[in-house]
Amino acid sequence: MHFRKIAVLAVGLLLTGCAQGADATSAVENQQIKETQADALVASETWAKAAESGMSAAFGVLHNDSDQPLALHQVSNALGDEIQIHEMRGSGHDMSMAQLDGDLVIEPGQDLVLAPGGNHFMFMDLKRPLLAAQSVRLQLEFADGSSAEVDFPIRNFDGAKESYDEHGHGEH
Repeated sequence: MHFRKIAVLAVGLLLTGCAQGADATSAVENQQIKETQADALVASETWAKAAESGMSAAFGVLHNDSDQPLALHQVSNALGDEIQIHEMRGSGHDMSMAQLDGDLVIEPGQDLVLAPGGNHFMFMDLKRPLLAAQSVRLQLEFADGSSAEVDFPIRNFDGAKESYDEHGHGEH
């Protein structure tokens, strides 16, 4: 009888050890899935403002699905458009948009909203029209060298009537 209790206890300990090993393996596998900053990006509600020429902007929600900050370094597309990351500067009635100095940081588990009148991606001189019902693919490049391609459906938008100074950084 005593031998049987020891055997049952030994089997129980072995199974517990195997279960903990499986949990540890799953944790490592989950971390490996998001080993780059681009892997941790979840983009939603993306869209770009239709424009025939000149300037336009892209918006959406960028979510950091990791426990480390994401540092968005640059935005580009296959057409070679100049695309800047813009932020809101100033306060009250002295608010204006300007190109971000440095990386756009998305904190762990947080959303970064790109919206008219707020942070956004700015097309400075379109090489081709952005036509409603089409889509533009942007490459988001992170500080760790990784990148993610994100589609931005193009739609007409009558809000946010921008005006720009000669450097493209006016009120908008």
